[in-house]
Amino acid sequence: MPDWDSVRRVLDVAALSGLDALCITEHIEANAYQALMEGLFVDESMEGSSREDGRLTYKGVAIFPGAELELANRCNVGVHADLDVLMVLDREAGAYTLERIHTALVQKGKPFKLVVHHIFWPGKTCDDLKELAQYVDAIEVPAKDLLNVEKYVSLAEALRLDTTGGSDAHTFIQVGACHTVFEAPETVRGCTAQQWISSKKTSHFYTEQAPRLVAMSNIYRQSLIG
Repeated sequence: MPDWDSVRRVLDVAALSGLDALCITEHIEANAYQALMEGLFVDESMEGSSREDGRLTYKGVAIFPGAELELANRCNVGVHADLDVLMVLDREAGAYTLERIHTALVQKGKPFKLVVHHIFWPGKTCDDLKELAQYVDAIEVPAKDLLNVEKYVSLAEALRLDTTGGSDAHTFIQVGACHTVFEAPETVRGCTAQQWISSKKTSHFYTEQAPRLVAMSNIYRQSLIG
């Protein structure tokens, strides 16, 4: 089951970092994925939050549902859609190709956004650039792989795709190390899930502290395992 104290720490740091919004893109293959999403967006398990227009609001931060899927080729893609759409997707790792997940989402008849995650991470790459250009909305620039920023940006430019800033935060420490910037910032605060999904012209931004935050997060994770 979800560790709600851990979830609260993540959301608290999002607020402290001055973020306007946070997308919860937990791995859909995770055992507690459904319990986490339903706890946040249906049961309102997070005390002090309010829910409306497809989003949760916690300490002024809009919280949106999402999912990270491992595709058949092991590439990871972030799926941003309504909660009811996310809940009926196949949760088995490798169940979808990029084309299949795109087709499945189109058939639902609701807006969605696909963001390819850490595509230059070892074992997570995709050689079919034509497929990426056809089905993906944006390329994530992840905080954990800032040495390859130029590769992510060059790929996005070559495919004429936006970038997003992904903190890929496996702990609360890393939240906000990298984030997405909207071209029209006045639409972000109070943004609905549908406005985020239909947004155009996004880019990434990472702080000077990002490498330190990633390193600290990794050390913290190792301490938990130890």
